[in-house]
Amino acid sequence: MQKTGWNRRGAMAGAGAALALSPYRAAARAPLTVGDVLGRMKTRIGTEWFERGVDHIVAGSSDAPVTGVATVMMATFDALKAATANGLNFVITHEPTFWSHPDHVEQIQDDPLYRTKLAYIREHNLTVYHLHDHWHARKPIDGINLGMMQKMGWQPYMDSQNNRIFNLPPTTLKALAGQFASTLGDRTMRVIGKPDLAVNRVIASWGNCSSFPGIPYLDEADVLVIGEAQDWDLIAYARDLVSAGRPKGLIVLGHVLSEQWGMQACADWLAGFVTEVPVRFVPIIQPYWRPADPVFEINTKV
Repeated sequence: MQKTGWNRRGAMAGAGAALALSPYRAAARAPLTVGDVLGRMKTRIGTEWFERGVDHIVAGSSDAPVTGVATVMMATFDALKAATANGLNFVITHEPTFWSHPDHVEQIQDDPLYRTKLAYIREHNLTVYHLHDHWHARKPIDGINLGMMQKMGWQPYMDSQNNRIFNLPPTTLKALAGQFASTLGDRTMRVIGKPDLAVNRVIASWGNCSSFPGIPYLDEADVLVIGEAQDWDLIAYARDLVSAGRPKGLIVLGHVLSEQWGMQACADWLAGFVTEVPVRFVPIIQPYWRPADPVFEINTKV
């Protein structure tokens, strides 16, 4: 009889090998979960992972399978819609989802908008994680500082002792403000100081900056660049400083635009160790417009 190259013993051996391998194949096919991504982040942040602060899962579950990761500056409704449209169901946001820094929701349980936004998150199987404190605590450079520095092309000018200080080539306050406007697409920035002010040393306090440390920063630099402050504290101080004859400038970018590209850096960081699914930075829409240029881009379709 002609041999076919197949026999019962060989078949049984092959089946046994397949059975022996099957648990490993099953493990290889196990979906990436939110908890898996967070676990990898904790070992790569460069500093101790701590439980205090605001970082936590705002909505969704650590067991949820991940189809894609979106990093956003703030989990606005627009950002959630954009993430959903791109199949990114794990949203990592630097700022809150529900309109308070710690994302406390006890007082808004019956608020119609809260219910609508939460229903959208649940309907589209999104998980939202608030990544604020750890991203600022990232080593060797604060993640927000890193991304904004890269966006502005200021890496060569960072002070070696303080990553908030930049010793720029000589420029003017007007030219510096113009650079921010064009690079960040900032259409509602505010500036205090003489337009022709000579500028070399800049301190960037991305995000919110109050009188302290803002006042010492203004003393140390030609220009302080911030995201936001109350008109009656740091902004009033800067105005009086200029009125008193001091050659100083203050640029107020708006909170989101002053930190947003820090979350581009976050996407780049995550992509280095989350390779199973897409990782994308999703910029959020500017809500403000000027009467002379009434640009309205907010997505009103739920």
